Amino acid sequence: MPALLPAQLELTVATIARSLDSLQIDYALMGGAAACLTAPDPSRQTQDVDLVIHVDERAITADLLTQRLLNSFPSDFGPVSQFGHIIPGYKLHLPEGDIQLVDVEVFDFRSWSHRPQYNLDKATRVTKTINGYPVKIFSPEWLTREKILSQYQRRGVKHASDIEDVTRLMRYCVPNKPELNFNDQDQEFQLALSSILEERPRLRSGLRRVIKCSKVFGNW
Repeated sequence: MPALLPAQLELTVATIARSLDSLQIDYALMGGAAACLTAPDPSRQTQDVDLVIHVDERAITADLLTQRLLNSFPSDFGPVSQFGHIIPGYKLHLPEGDIQLVDVEVFDFRSWSHRPQYNLDKATRVTKTINGYPVKIFSPEWLTREKILSQYQRRGVKHASDIEDVTRLMRYCVPNKPELNFNDQDQEFQLALSSILEERPRLRSGLRRVIKCSKVFGNW
């Protein structure tokens, strides 16, 4: 699947946001799409859109939302088979008349309870106007924390991409935010922080500016 151009990504996320708002689904973008929109860089592109939704009293989980999107907006979304599982794909209309299905990967805290960071009630978000529409994105601090963790858990191309994302995202972070207080986080976050500093020691001063971690930085 080809990477999305900036204008294509903006159109995609704005349409997704509008559709979710129509269904009264609370959400936040994450992953590569969120990184591209938060810390734009010509060298950083993405092929898909990842997001987390809040499951309210209607109990619309990620799986149920797939069907809602496909049934409610057939002109905008089509089914994509991913590892034997159906997810929504945004129908991106290309200049030559073809349609490119952009994978939309949806997660929720109820289905992924082992990932407390998916709890939207406790996460910080920002709203950016994209393509003329308000789009909710996890905060730079949330995204930076997740990228630090994911670079520790992944290898290969995605590992390198995660580190580059951290390099760009940390410039947009504000010190003393709860997401970046690693003294209050699981030990794996501290190990992940140590790992990225071993590989990229030049990031130390920038990360120390925004992250509290007594074990790594000696700051409280």
